[in-house]
Amino acid sequence: MQQRTRRWLTVGGVLLALTLCATGRAAVQVRILGQPIELSPAPQLAEGVILGSPATVVGKLGCRFMSGGRESLIVISPEGRRIILVAGSSEMSIDGQVRRMAREAVMAGGRLICPLRPVLEAVGCVTRWDEDTEVLDVEVPLQAVDVYADEEGARIDVRAPLRVEGALFRIEEPQRFYVDLPGVTVELEHERTYVNLGSLLRVRWGQFKQRPAIARVVADLREPDDVRWQPDEDGLGGSLIVGDVHGDEPLIERHVAWITGISSRTDDGDTTLVRVELSDPVVFDYDVARRPPRVTVEFPDAAVQMPVAPLVVDGPFVQTASLEGSPGEPGLTLSLQMHQLVHFEVVESSDPPAVNLIFKRGRLRDKRVVVDPGHGGRDSGARGAHIYEKDVNLDVALQVASRLMAIGAQTVLTRESDVFVDLYDRPELANRIGADLFVSIHCNAMPKPNTGWGTESYYYHAHSKCLGLIMQAALVKALGRRDNGTRWANFCVIRESDMPAVLVELMYINHDEEESLLQRPEVRTAAAEAIVEGLRQYVEGTGTEAEHTEMGM
Repeated sequence: MQQRTRRWLTVGGVLLALTLCATGRAAVQVRILGQPIELSPAPQLAEGVILGSPATVVGKLGCRFMSGGRESLIVISPEGRRIILVAGSSEMSIDGQVRRMAREAVMAGGRLICPLRPVLEAVGCVTRWDEDTEVLDVEVPLQAVDVYADEEGARIDVRAPLRVEGALFRIEEPQRFYVDLPGVTVELEHERTYVNLGSLLRVRWGQFKQRPAIARVVADLREPDDVRWQPDEDGLGGSLIVGDVHGDEPLIERHVAWITGISSRTDDGDTTLVRVELSDPVVFDYDVARRPPRVTVEFPDAAVQMPVAPLVVDGPFVQTASLEGSPGEPGLTLSLQMHQLVHFEVVESSDPPAVNLIFKRGRLRDKRVVVDPGHGGRDSGARGAHIYEKDVNLDVALQVASRLMAIGAQTVLTRESDVFVDLYDRPELANRIGADLFVSIHCNAMPKPNTGWGTESYYYHAHSKCLGLIMQAALVKALGRRDNGTRWANFCVIRESDMPAVLVELMYINHDEEESLLQRPEVRTAAAEAIVEGLRQYVEGTGTEAEHTEMGM
């Protein structure tokens, strides 16, 4: 029996070696910590199982490996976990515990070949297989982020179970430093620690990129200071050093900020301030909805000690302010029920820490507006059976500009004729002249004609969503087409604009009925009037709720 087994191993090993060592493109590409590596023999995919030699891969992650005899391999992870693989067996031993693999290990070309993923996961890796690209990503989980700090300095310890590498970067406004860790995944319980000692305000961490993975650890500073990244000698992470550290700094536990008060003030008929006072600065996100009109602010690391009754707000915009969440538990939502949507700003203050929501209406005639007719020149945009998008966009934009100038608003067009304008030049113009508002006018299309119809609006930055919602309501009311909603999109012209900016898609130019409508002068005029009305409602706060209508569909 023993002789038959050894003869099978020899034949199987030779056949597998011929497969794995064959010339040509490797069937499976392996990325370790985000970087492609060449392995010999190249891993192969066999019946859904990735087969290869684990020794080289685990060695790059700081593991030790050795032969346990002629036909076995022993792998020892940096944390001391011991994995034993034996040729001819589909079982591997992990610290004495047996775990089965999908295929038996074999010897080929002097190397032990086995299913790769279970071995890599046993030493502490995270493996991700992409069937489309045939790429196996070998990643390392972020194990801990511990912050030690006092008034003189801080040490932010970043730990991983396997070897990783970090790179330090800096941002001036606001002052922050961050370390990127390629090939590292984040699955920790929370993602920030508030410090408020010395120059260090808070530490945050999270998954900056998914594929290939990049983890990011950020140190937000209250004032400039010296910051450096110090890799650990064993390679299992490192420390972000802020200021002067002496090794006796106390551990900073996760800090929960308290909301200490909510107040509102309406000094005149045009401005309402809602103020949320806190014990410490916090990270927050805000959102806007139109039906019913509502503004919400999420405080993931703030809590209240006891329930807070809804606050009735005396003013033309906000109706009530209420906190949603469990007393003593981090994770609160401030919900502002609105009479109507209007331009607002979210401003942080530091002494005492607070988040201020300022709802203020002004006059459209006092604003500087950039109107952007999409496409132009050699870039025709989408095409219908009879018309080009660039021509519709320009016609509507010229009418918008004419109406804005008639009421006294400072108006600038990114193009006034059928010329090509680079995408980045459009928001750059708006930023350079300090525009208050930016509207990019387009018509939509689908790859297959007559499969898409309706009106939609897009925003990128959170401060632009309110404008997008109001603009969408005005366009749907005026054009009577299907309301496709207000959506987030990574479009250059709205992404690169510093001011509130929206991109509107009037209708689908390659839908027969909507192209016919877009050819009619009165429809284009209605679109232009709706855009001006949307801007006016946003700036002047004169009502935002439109009846939902739908014609022809």
